[in-house]
Amino acid sequence: MAKSRPFGYYVVRAVRISGWLMLPLLVLYVCTGYALAEWFGMHRLLSEKTATALHVNWKLDRLLVLLLVVHAGGAAYLALRRSRWFRTRKPT
Repeated sequence: MAKSRPFGYYVVRAVRISGWLMLPLLVLYVCTGYALAEWFGMHRLLSEKTATALHVNWKLDRLLVLLLVVHAGGAAYLALRRSRWFRTRKPT
């Protein structure tokens, strides 16, 4: 039988994975927003149609909020556990 891992292991994994998934999504979201606003020359890289399709139609904001909740919630849990707000059971 496989040894079960503590809950903290899965929280650390979720924080790391969500952080890496958020990085390219956030860059894409900001770049498409700048292209729509015609700031920093981004409108030269992305057409308005492409930027609208990516920024609005893909609904990247919902995915970013979901990843942010997982990332920030997990990181907050780990920080509170380190400061001993949560007590963990000792393995038997």
